[in-house]
Amino acid sequence: MRKKYYLFIILVFSLLSCTTAKKIVVKSPTVARISDSAQRQFDYYFYEGLKQKDNQQYDQAIETFRMCLAIDSLDAGAQSETGLLYAAAGMNDKALDCLEKAIKIDPSNWWYNVQLISMYSDLKNWKRAIELTLNLQKKYPEKDDVYSMLATFYKETKEYDKAIAAYDKLESMNTITETVSFEKFQLYILSNKAQKGVAEIDKLINKYPTESRYKVLRGDIFMQQKMPAKAFEIYQNVLKEDPQNAYVYVSLSEYYKSVNKPDKALESIVSALKCEQLDVDTKVTVLGQYVEKLVQDSTKLGETESLFKLLVDRYPLEEKVHGYYAVFLQYQKRNAEAISELETMININPKNDQSWIRLIQMYSLTKDFNQILTLTNRAIENLPKLPVWYFYKGIAQFQLADYKNALVSYQKGLPLITTEQAALKSDFYAQIADIYYKLEQKDSAFVNYERSLAVNPQNNMVMNNYAYYLSLEKTQLKKAERMSAKTVELEPKNSTYLDTYAWILYQEANYSLAKFYIERAVDNLTKEEEPGIILEHYGDILWMSGSENESKAIETWTKSYDAGNKTEELKQKITNKGWKR
Repeated sequence: MRKKYYLFIILVFSLLSCTTAKKIVVKSPTVARISDSAQRQFDYYFYEGLKQKDNQQYDQAIETFRMCLAIDSLDAGAQSETGLLYAAAGMNDKALDCLEKAIKIDPSNWWYNVQLISMYSDLKNWKRAIELTLNLQKKYPEKDDVYSMLATFYKETKEYDKAIAAYDKLESMNTITETVSFEKFQLYILSNKAQKGVAEIDKLINKYPTESRYKVLRGDIFMQQKMPAKAFEIYQNVLKEDPQNAYVYVSLSEYYKSVNKPDKALESIVSALKCEQLDVDTKVTVLGQYVEKLVQDSTKLGETESLFKLLVDRYPLEEKVHGYYAVFLQYQKRNAEAISELETMININPKNDQSWIRLIQMYSLTKDFNQILTLTNRAIENLPKLPVWYFYKGIAQFQLADYKNALVSYQKGLPLITTEQAALKSDFYAQIADIYYKLEQKDSAFVNYERSLAVNPQNNMVMNNYAYYLSLEKTQLKKAERMSAKTVELEPKNSTYLDTYAWILYQEANYSLAKFYIERAVDNLTKEEEPGIILEHYGDILWMSGSENESKAIETWTKSYDAGNKTEELKQKITNKGWKR
């Protein structure tokens, strides 16, 4: 056996008590089944197997315990250990066979039974798990764990009454506990016995009258039962008794949302976030749910900022608090302050890749490519195996016209890309292709565009760029047309893709169709897009569409020039009023 296996860990249930936490491995005593010589040999292999298991030599351990069983197949300890190792190897049938033999040999052994029950539970064989647990109950009627297991299995088989009965027995042996009461509450709800479920919560309230969170839960149940007035009454009573109870404010926010009072709902959340009682994890969760509404409420910007500052001061090492404050600052277009918060997040936890990405995106907004270059180098130092840093670094170097070093960055990042990152790999090849085109190594550019599309045939941007560059070279125009047509089909309102398609049609002298698509491109230009090149193409297409379009062509070229497309070639078109057709 060459495959290495991880140690099989028996996880029975979260409700098992700590009193049964540790198993002591004991070899089953033999009663004159084998000779003294065979017994000594058995003992040697048994303890050798345990040592191999402890040293995580699981293949060898399996073989060693099999040698034990060859000497004495009726040893329950050897059967149990072999079964656990088979289970770790994923050989479930063999594992079950060994574990079943172990309890047949020693039916009263608690751990052999629990191991087998746990495995049937993992395999969702609830019928056999219940059967074994009921047998175990007969042998150990006073063990809490038996009833916890039974309740869990009965819940899985939707035998809710039996599950409740198991919890009742557990409760009678001990006392009323929050965990059991909540489990019974859920089971009663699943059984459509809401009133009995509510009675379980009432029992907690009566037993722990000073514990206000049970009362809050009672109010929450009223909310679920569409009885908001009763819920509100409970919440108000809790506030009178415990005005610093953070959880009641969270519940009140849900109440106010249900009665269409969003301002009051937000006010309650702010009160909860200010409470000392509310733990930081819950605060961060609540803040995440409401951060969008908080930052968009223009009537309370001062109060919202004060809240964020309070949380940042109180939890200076909590990443997410700084992150949400950065969102607020970005929304206020206070980018420098937002960047400062993101830098703080990176200082707290430099291994959080999302913080680096958010910061890179912030600098991208201002096209600060020098900062992006610095930032990606820092990211590489902290998370060197993530290819995304080389991608952003290459973009920064490309924009700074450092094409050769950009190519080096992409070549370093490529081997780090996993098989699951096909889209990223496609983008890498696309960037490499763009660089080669800039370096006027056009054959290499086209080879890498092909590689990009081989990895991700649906990469629209690559199809567009590849098609456009083919049209500039006036080569393989039909191939270019097919690719460009596909991008337009997938994104019919993308002005860049429409422009490329129109330009290819222009190169093919299909001026009427080119005019149709270039006009669609102009119509779909957004405020963020630079119109210069598209308007120049429009003018060229108009010029070749007939003499009746000459004046409009010159007018369009002029608009292109005024928009910032101040090339000498365009200037000559305007000065010479076109060219000879």
